[in-house]
Amino acid sequence: MTALPQPERIAALDGVRGLAILLVLCMHCLYIAPWYDLGFLTTHTYGRVAMLGWSGVDVFFVLSGFLITGILVRGKGQPAGPYFRNFYMRRSLRIFPLYYLVIILLLYVLPNRPVASGGEQLSYLLYYQNIWFASVGMSPDFARQVTWSLAIEEQFYLVWPALVWFASERALRAICIALIVGAIALRFVLVQSGFSHTHFLTPCRIDALAVGALLTLVPPPSARFGAIVTLLGIGGLLAVAYTTGDSSPLSPGQQMWGLIPALALGVGLLTLARTGRVLQPLFTLLPLRSLGKYSYCIYLTHLLVIELFTKLAVKWVPVGTYPPLLVVIAFTITCCAGSWLLAVVSWHAFEKWFLALKRHFPS
Repeated sequence: MTALPQPERIAALDGVRGLAILLVLCMHCLYIAPWYDLGFLTTHTYGRVAMLGWSGVDVFFVLSGFLITGILVRGKGQPAGPYFRNFYMRRSLRIFPLYYLVIILLLYVLPNRPVASGGEQLSYLLYYQNIWFASVGMSPDFARQVTWSLAIEEQFYLVWPALVWFASERALRAICIALIVGAIALRFVLVQSGFSHTHFLTPCRIDALAVGALLTLVPPPSARFGAIVTLLGIGGLLAVAYTTGDSSPLSPGQQMWGLIPALALGVGLLTLARTGRVLQPLFTLLPLRSLGKYSYCIYLTHLLVIELFTKLAVKWVPVGTYPPLLVVIAFTITCCAGSWLLAVVSWHAFEKWFLALKRHFPS
């Protein structure tokens, strides 16, 4: 079997995670807390660009597909029992403790949260809330809505380890290509037929995970390729936003066209983190790497931080006191810092004790 890189040991990947979570934070700070100037969302260039921060989720998907596939392919040298047991135990120790803690807090503990129906509650507990959102409707609690992407990842984990175990690398490459093409085609067909929630469905979003997996199974692309694809991704996102007039990931234009450059952005950034000498120093900067290290908790809890700071800002920063752009940027920086601080506390007080148990399940 061809020797594969050790993707989880590439330090710059933490920086890419950090950039991805920054994109998500910038979007949500503008989307959730527009108390200062509602028109700012659509009339200012910063607003249109920041609303494309949803592409950070696609970057996470590409990274996840790359890292998980690398771990699984390297693990094929061990018997089936340890292969599956170690993978699922390590994933469970990383994901479940914090996820279920946050879900329990949102559903049953924190006061004044929107009530969830029994069906919605069950969807969070069993990781199918993405299907619930697409079929029944979005949760009234914005802090619960972001968990849709975690459901897609969990559904991917249910199937992908078995495919990697039984398929050859050549077959896996063919499967990845088929998933990429199939997901793009399925989004077009569903949106054209009037279905408006492809954004949440695993078959429609599997292309980002599959392209990350494919990058594990082929020689690393060149830094030049990474730079070109990154620029094409950024340009494509901006072009779709300005031609359709809507940066929202739920708009038909973004679901059909915007997810393709978002995928390209993930491919480009991952490639540059692996091979790009020019940008690797950027991705290894301590602030970005720290954001990346704690990005899981930041993603799960940042909306609670934004809600808290919004309530404070409404009292302390009356409309018209300062220029809107200055207020939004300052608010975003404050929320990023608050989310990071909460994640650091969570890591040291809660998460790391579960992560220490991973030593019993070597990858």
